[in-house]
Amino acid sequence: MERGLTMADTNGGIIGPDNPPTTSTQSAVITTFNSSGTLTTAAKTKELQYLIIAGGGGGGGHPVAPTYTVGSRGGTSSIAGTPITTVDTVGGGGGKTGAFSPSPSEGDGGSGGGGGRSPVGTGTANQGFNGGSGARANSVGADVSGGGGSAGALGQPWQPISGTVKSGNGADGLASSITGSSVTRAAGGGGGQYYFGAGRIGTGGSGGGGNGGNPANTVSAGSANTGSGGGGWADNVTAFNDFGAGGGAGGYRCSVPGESSGGGASAESTLTVVGSTEYTITVGAGGAGASAPASTSGGSGIVVTKQPAVDFVSGASGMWSLGAVYDNVKAGTWTN
Repeated sequence: MERGLTMADTNGGIIGPDNPPTTSTQSAVITTFNSSGTLTTAAKTKELQYLIIAGGGGGGGHPVAPTYTVGSRGGTSSIAGTPITTVDTVGGGGGKTGAFSPSPSEGDGGSGGGGGRSPVGTGTANQGFNGGSGARANSVGADVSGGGGSAGALGQPWQPISGTVKSGNGADGLASSITGSSVTRAAGGGGGQYYFGAGRIGTGGSGGGGNGGNPANTVSAGSANTGSGGGGWADNVTAFNDFGAGGGAGGYRCSVPGESSGGGASAESTLTVVGSTEYTITVGAGGAGASAPASTSGGSGIVVTKQPAVDFVSGASGMWSLGAVYDNVKAGTWTN
């Protein structure tokens, strides 16, 4: 007996039980890298959002005459793999010190380190801002240093205050909610100041910047995994060369819609990626700072990725049995 077109009319002819297509969701996946590693994308992922912050610059100082120990630039952070073009950030610039020419500091960076006797460090376009300037005692009454630049603002230059002078504060960082909570990172370090007490020392910017210091006031490093600059150190080892500027924040790049990248830039485009694929994540170290009783190093960087949720359809396509094909061809009811 001919079977005809009697197979699973509501199932496209599939052999077996009725199996209509279903809609499913691959949940969002957020991954935080506090150190270098490998990201493996989920099976259905095609898009990747990111926050990439390089290591912060170390704070400057002048601890041993006539040596000008200065802040080193922080390390690069990045995402790399197929088919994307590597996305990387520039390490934060080191804080400057008393040497004038040539400047021994790696002051330029993602955000620039603060200035001492020499000019400020320059930030990288679309990643961070310049540092703030310092000034010499022969022009303002005491050696004062600038604060480090951040992802969000220029480092504060030295300040006249209450008949004296003050070293600049580190600039405040930028906030991102890529993890689901708002967190501020990539701040500048405060400038050191030997004279006039604690109120004349630059403080670190909001988001992890280190405080400036002197022998009576503890200096501090940039906070780990914020890419913030270290505080500058001043201890009057050599008179009239008493500078220790704050380190700059690591370069800051963000592709979260509605947020910002560093240096006043808008969010970048998200990455097009391939599911079930490995991507190399590099997290930059903080730059070394001046030798002091406490660390003046920049904070290490961070990389955070978000794979947005994906809706997809699953279910087997219809398939006719060989017997059904034969019967319908014989009956003249088969069409290609």
